[in-house]
Amino acid sequence: MNSEAAVQSDSAPTLELRELVLRAPNASWTAPLSLRSEAQRVALVGDWEPLFQVLSRRAELASGSAKSLGCELDSAVFSGILGFSACDVPLPGAFTVTEYLEHAARLSHGSASRAVRDAKYALERYGLSAIAKRKLGELALYLQRALGIALATLTTPAVVWLEAPLRGLDAPSAEYIARLCHEAAAHARVVLSVERPSSPSPERTLLDSCDELFVLERGSLVAHGAPSAVFRPLSRYSLRVKGPRISDFCEALARAGLLLSARAEPGCFQVELPGSSGEGADVLLDTALDHGLIVLELEPLFAVGT
Repeated sequence: MNSEAAVQSDSAPTLELRELVLRAPNASWTAPLSLRSEAQRVALVGDWEPLFQVLSRRAELASGSAKSLGCELDSAVFSGILGFSACDVPLPGAFTVTEYLEHAARLSHGSASRAVRDAKYALERYGLSAIAKRKLGELALYLQRALGIALATLTTPAVVWLEAPLRGLDAPSAEYIARLCHEAAAHARVVLSVERPSSPSPERTLLDSCDELFVLERGSLVAHGAPSAVFRPLSRYSLRVKGPRISDFCEALARAGLLLSARAEPGCFQVELPGSSGEGADVLLDTALDHGLIVLELEPLFAVGT
């Protein structure tokens, strides 16, 4: 990266989406999405896979824009500004760990001698020297994830994107990979994704260490802010009911001080309680029963960050 590009990227947002709609193989964002974050460590919570697919060119922008450090997302990897670790991509099993890293570094900058140094430093930085000569096909899943983080930071990019680094790992493995995520964030900005954390869990601990969270549910941005704001006691629910007296049910909830937002499907609502009372689910269930409705779905949602 030249010095002018470096200065521009340093002052640009870590992530900026403007009226973004994506077209991906397994999902489509039909509602335009906009957000901006200048945080050092950004976490994307929920189904953000289509956005990460833009980096590997498995998804494309239908409209709007997506940038990281001022660079268009679909070209940021190739510009050297952004390092990327996709979740569980197929690896060339016959390569050793060292061969794989050296080959990736050579493709990035063309220097064989520098590639050797880059690979050696990455292995030492993440404590992977012991597996340097192992074949990729022999690596356990958590070691593949560790290698992905080393690969993403191999040529010291200004921002590192880590797709679902803890997905499907047991607790000890997830804690190990979380430590490597912290190391990756020591010298670069980081954007990482977590699908849906439970608490307590390594995922939740990793999110608590981030500066700003953006929560996506069913293609809509429903929460953002610092972890302490997003994870405050839940007072919002996704509700789906069936029955003839839905309008009376809605009026009863409104009289009780609850806020309802209708979703696209009939009988589907987002309900917000006036406080953070743990009795929210009971209130909704009792009111539905009083009006002869069948509750098909009742799920707590994240609190809305400020």
